[in-house]
Amino acid sequence: MRLSLDPGVTVEPGRCTVLIAPSGFLVDLLAQPEVDRYSTLYLYGVSSRVLHRLPRRAPRLALQSCMTVHQLLASLREAHQTIVIVEYDDGIFSSLEGEDRDVIFAVGRTLRELAGSAAVLVWAPRADRGLRALLRTADQVVWRYDERPAASAAPPRRRRPVQTTLAEPRR
Repeated sequence: MRLSLDPGVTVEPGRCTVLIAPSGFLVDLLAQPEVDRYSTLYLYGVSSRVLHRLPRRAPRLALQSCMTVHQLLASLREAHQTIVIVEYDDGIFSSLEGEDRDVIFAVGRTLRELAGSAAVLVWAPRADRGLRALLRTADQVVWRYDERPAASAAPPRRRRPVQTTLAEPRR
């Protein structure tokens, strides 16, 4: 079982992969037929940046919201699916300070343990301080950026002057 991110870059059992990319990239990844062939668990925080963007015939995913880091840890420990996708929520990690920051490393360890039996993917749109702590425990980190949109082929429209003087003829 493999999910292809790019040529030569795959998500597979035995490997914890962190993907930092726009949400559209993850939507395309979830549209791959492999996601529907295997048992897939999708964990997200308070709200998801991706689920509402899935097409009408979305893949069958077991969805679970994790409002706190401790709920995320419990869900990861109970996961039995072949593919586990975690949508990183900076809101649940940003409140961790001081001794609580050790919980981030516990999440990293749990992700690596789960990767022994499942393909594990952690997705985030950008890397903040909490995610960078998780990057240390990942087997593979993939950075994917949107390319800038091409310039419009149509020439810009000419604007008429807003005000004309009496000496200027109207066009």
